[in-house]
Order: sequence, then C-alpha cells, then structure tokens
Amino acid sequence: MHELSITNDIVTTVLETAKKHGANRVVTVFLRIGAMRDLVPDWMQRYFDYCSKGTAAEGARLQIESIPVTLACQHCGLVFKADVRSPGDIRCQRCGALEAKVKTGMELRIERIQVQ
Repeated sequence: MHELSITNDIVTTVLETAKKHGANRVVTVFLRIGAMRDLVPDWMQRYFDYCSKGTAAEGARLQIESIPVTLACQHCGLVFKADVRSPGDIRCQRCGALEAKVKTGMELRIERIQVQ
C-alpha cells in the first residue's frame, strides 16, 4: 500500500511541472524505479489514476523502467546483479564476501513527462 503515498507525490510533481511549462494535458509519465523499492507497477497505475482524477494528468499512462539491484563488493570491487530476496545471491560472485554496497536498485525518478 506504500504505492499510494509515493504515487500521490509523483502526481503532485508531474502536475507542478506540467503547469510550469504551460502544458494542458499529461499523456505519459516515464519513471525509473529500482527493484529494492518493491513497488508494483499495476498498483502504481491504479493509484495514479485515482490521484490524478479531475486534473491535467487524468488518463495519463505510467511507463516504468525497472532497475535491477546491483552491488559492489567491498573486498574485490566486483559489481554484480543480486536478488536481495535470496540470501545466497548477495554473496560476491568472485570472492564470496558478503560485504557489499548497493550501486543500483534504489532509484525512484521521474525521467520525463510527455505532454500536449
């Protein structure tokens, strides 16, 4: 359910940006969302539809690019994809270390907005 508050913030930002640029209607919102955000695209679209009702963004589609989780090993520096839901997948594939920093997967960014 955390999609609702996040999506409401996205709608607010999209509407402010559209107004600032003199747009009459928002057609598509392009988002980059990291896998660690654990956001469900279908729910985000439903909440976007709900939050944007009666605004210039009503009827707009969300185009979501999912960014995989990548980690950088703190020992050997290898950057590798990881499934953070599976403990075995966070171990470095080169040296086996468990200490790693998140490189990608936490993104939550509006990349661009298509307007009319």
